[in-house]
Amino acid sequence: MLRRLSTAALAAAIAGGALLAIAPAQSASAGTITCDVNSLRDQAYQLRRQGNYAQANALEARAQACEDAENNNRPWG
Repeated sequence: MLRRLSTAALAAAIAGGALLAIAPAQSASAGTITCDVNSLRDQAYQLRRQGNYAQANALEARAQACEDAENNNRPWG
């Protein structure tokens, strides 16, 4: 019984390690993230008109983060 349990634990650990090793490789090879800042701001405007201020503020923050990332990742100053 003890041998079966340790074998099962070892198999689970190996499977879990394999999954953890694969996951970062997939996320790294996913490519660049693009976002349409104007579209995000338009959606935020529409949500604000409907009274969904929390979602509108979240979209505005996302649009600003995209703009900041774009400005900070240029090869020239």
